[in-house]
Amino acid sequence: MDYVLGPIFAREFLTVPRSPRHYLSRCIYTGLLFILLWTAWQTIVGFQQISSAGDTARFAAPFFYLLSWIQVGLVLFVAPLLAAASITTEKDRRTFLLLLVTDLTNWEIVLGKLGASLLQLGVLLLSAVPVFLLCSLLGGASAQQILRIFAVTAATGLAGGALGIFMAAWRDRTFQTLALTVLVLSFYLVGSEASALWVPQWLGLGRQEWMAMVNPIYAVRGVLEPVAAEQSTPLAGMYEIVFIVGSLVTATVLVLTTVWKLRDWNPNPRERTLPPEEVAEYSDQVDPHTLRRQAKPVRPPRHVWDNPVLWREVRTRAYGRRPALIKAAYALLFALLCGVFVTTAEGPDTATRLTVGQILVPIIVVSLMLINAQAVTSFTTERDLRSLDLLLVTDLTPKEFIFGKIFGVLYNTKEMWLLPIGLCSYLWFAGYVGFEAWLYLVLGFAVLALFAITVGLHAGITFEKSRVAVANSLGIVFLLFVGILICVFLILAAGRFESQLASFVVFIFAGSVALYASLAARNPSAALALTAAMCPFLTWWCIVHLLPRGVFPGGDPLGGFIIVSLAYGFAILSMLVPAVSEFDVALGRTVAEAE
Repeated sequence: MDYVLGPIFAREFLTVPRSPRHYLSRCIYTGLLFILLWTAWQTIVGFQQISSAGDTARFAAPFFYLLSWIQVGLVLFVAPLLAAASITTEKDRRTFLLLLVTDLTNWEIVLGKLGASLLQLGVLLLSAVPVFLLCSLLGGASAQQILRIFAVTAATGLAGGALGIFMAAWRDRTFQTLALTVLVLSFYLVGSEASALWVPQWLGLGRQEWMAMVNPIYAVRGVLEPVAAEQSTPLAGMYEIVFIVGSLVTATVLVLTTVWKLRDWNPNPRERTLPPEEVAEYSDQVDPHTLRRQAKPVRPPRHVWDNPVLWREVRTRAYGRRPALIKAAYALLFALLCGVFVTTAEGPDTATRLTVGQILVPIIVVSLMLINAQAVTSFTTERDLRSLDLLLVTDLTPKEFIFGKIFGVLYNTKEMWLLPIGLCSYLWFAGYVGFEAWLYLVLGFAVLALFAITVGLHAGITFEKSRVAVANSLGIVFLLFVGILICVFLILAAGRFESQLASFVVFIFAGSVALYASLAARNPSAALALTAAMCPFLTWWCIVHLLPRGVFPGGDPLGGFIIVSLAYGFAILSMLVPAVSEFDVALGRTVAEAE
């Protein structure tokens, strides 16, 4: 094993099966797939009598479609974040430098981290194979299609993992790594859609064929619908092969670049001295240690605010040396999405809620994920750098610490919430939404942004390991909305809700249990239990309530805003109150009584 990917992967391969979480995660993932199977059965078949093999095939085919798209979509986002977290947590704890001073080569470090981060994800994919084979037994898919689907998924995960490793080795802070990874994935998805407007004409291909070669979602579609993808070209019906080869080439380039620049991007701090020519000029006159001290000019003392936590968040480089790079990338992505909307959207007179949602939903989801990543890393970084221990022995009050972090996150991510608010204002001025709808959109987004911040801080306080805290925090924000959108898709596919009431209740119950396990498993409370029970169902209600039914300015967004405010406002309080009142207990701090 050591000769393949190195001792880092060998250690992960031997130690991961020892944890009960390894088996629990496989059971949960497979169980959710079977719940989804039951939900799809109630949607498509319901209580109809099965009289022929064609009836089961008509159910298995759409379920196989849905299952394939969900799995490749999850791998597309989860693999890069897992790979990035495998290095960023080491950097925050200052243990990554210990790997660099060993006799491990760059190849062993990079490939070992990549393989170790994708090991758990690969095990989950293998555990889903029986569910896919069940679709084959029911007549909805062939064994060749299943093999091709897993090939596309594996290539997507490998390329995504290589991207996460590249970003983590390049950047020096967890937030920068996670934010740039999310932004690059967003650029990739938006850029592939934009390239389909002009590239296929040069190559003599159709839009679907081009997208199947550059986008994993469309590559899966090419496997699922081979007849629709066939054209009079040499690659007819095999466009996913081009995607797989392209993904492998991309992964190879990213890995080779990371191996080449690993020690240049992560030098030993003791080696950061003056340039060689200056050292050579003064080496005979001045001691080298004196040169190191003289290389950095002495700064005048700076005035610290009454809340030092907020001062550090706002006035220092607490999250890296180049935070402007993330803000510029987000602004560019925002401008690209707005440009696509302006050039392709319908006019205000004929626009529906779906038209407005196509531009708002992607921007809001990306913004919430970035805000949440900033919040959770603002706490985990303090813990990993051991600066949290210093703060705990000071006279800082819990309110100063928690609210200092909240306002610091709002300041550092101001572009992530100011630009969406500006977009809502543009939609109002352009006539796409009315004033009442604009007001509720802005206030609703503010509630969701505060919820994302509170979830991040709650995860940072609850979980001691940074990787676990980041995974739970981002998982809540991402999977809460994705799971509900799957339910909405199934309802739209069935055209009615009554036929799948029982399965829908089970699906929402499973989501509530998962949310409770993430929020309150370690610190149980009645408020968090009620939050876990309410949020999935009420989020589903809001999405269904805002489905296209006429022109958006004439709709009634008040109901959705009230539900969002009540559900997520209560969730914010249920996490914020314990964070302030039980701050010392959660972190093990003892405060001496005032004399």
